[in-house]
Amino acid sequence: MARHLARIHGTEEDKVNCPFYFKIGACRHADRCSRIHHRPAFSQTILIKHIYRHPTREAELQAAREGRSVDGVEVDQAKAREDFLVFFEGFYEELSKFGRLEALHICDNLGDHMIGHVYAKFSEEEEAADALNVMNGRYYNGRKMEVEFSPVTDFREARCRDFDEDTCRRGGFCNFMHIKPVPICLIRDIEEDAEDERRREEMERIERRRKDDRRSRHRKERTKEGGGSGSERRRGGSSG
Repeated sequence: MARHLARIHGTEEDKVNCPFYFKIGACRHADRCSRIHHRPAFSQTILIKHIYRHPTREAELQAAREGRSVDGVEVDQAKAREDFLVFFEGFYEELSKFGRLEALHICDNLGDHMIGHVYAKFSEEEEAADALNVMNGRYYNGRKMEVEFSPVTDFREARCRDFDEDTCRRGGFCNFMHIKPVPICLIRDIEEDAEDERRREEMERIERRRKDDRRSRHRKERTKEGGGSGSERRRGGSSG
């Protein structure tokens, strides 16, 4: 029985646990889902919810503010692509302060339960925890960040293969991740810069520790010298 439950956990056969939340860390039914969403207490992956401003949604909101129809809004694709790469680079640099990233994925989905989601997988759970503790509740680009641990560690099961092949018929409302592509050369350049920054910060920490150790030794030596002189004076006074 236990082996059977382990085999079906997080699959469509599992009638207790939500397979979409298990695979993707998001479910279109949210708290209304009839199955359980097991939220991890720790993970290598954090989810920053709705932080990326999707250009289609932004264009729809702008049209609504201007009293225009939101149907068939046009998006400047070249500008949207440039804005996305700027966002990706800035967010990668911000997250890299907490540790080495194994993956940074930004969703192109339009469904309310996934739009603007950013998934960051760190090399270590402790690094992910540090990022969550610092970033949750802070503001980024005018939006308050809502950060949580995600059960997703294998993005092969979470991503839409049809989207990767440009054949997904559900479009932005697909329930699997539509991960926005990023040039590998850009990722390598950002990671090299982040690695250099981590090395520089580590050298600065080492130098600060050395200075602190030297100051501590000097204080101890002065305390010893002061204590010795006082003892000698006390001995001298008693013999007189």
